[in-house]
Amino acid sequence: MDLSGSWEYIIEIARSRLAHNKTSHHVSEFGDGIELIGVAGEIVARRFLGMPETIHARFDGGVDLRYGGYKVDVKATVLTPNISHRFLQWPENKRIKSDVVLLTAIDPITKIGTVLGYASRSDILNSTINRERFQACYEIPVTELHPAWELEAEFVRSKAFALGKTKL
Repeated sequence: MDLSGSWEYIIEIARSRLAHNKTSHHVSEFGDGIELIGVAGEIVARRFLGMPETIHARFDGGVDLRYGGYKVDVKATVLTPNISHRFLQWPENKRIKSDVVLLTAIDPITKIGTVLGYASRSDILNSTINRERFQACYEIPVTELHPAWELEAEFVRSKAFALGKTKL
């Protein structure tokens, strides 16, 4: 997805978050770029799901958006040629407040983003813990994430059943 038309907005939101979201557990200690990647990831997720691209500039409480009855937390990583060797990582001691964690990837140089896939709360809690990191994390290889289209299909299915349609 081409993010160049939204890049100024992404920068604005990232700056606001950096100015207001400084806590002992926030990632701002890793530099400005990590917040920029995160905001861009949320735009990619919203665009992919067909949602408005207006996003919060402060704390989200662990849920970035709601989609089809699911609470979704969006995570982002840097898009590299070796993206298939990356992981969705979740700190072992951090409570998962969402139903689904959607992983996006951003190339901040070309301003391109994509959705890599998602994992449910139970997928994360049942995954391997990497204790060799500076902070122990649950890790799911990108290649083992659910394809993002499955989240959309579940949404369509739930809408159809809510309307009384038992067959699509």
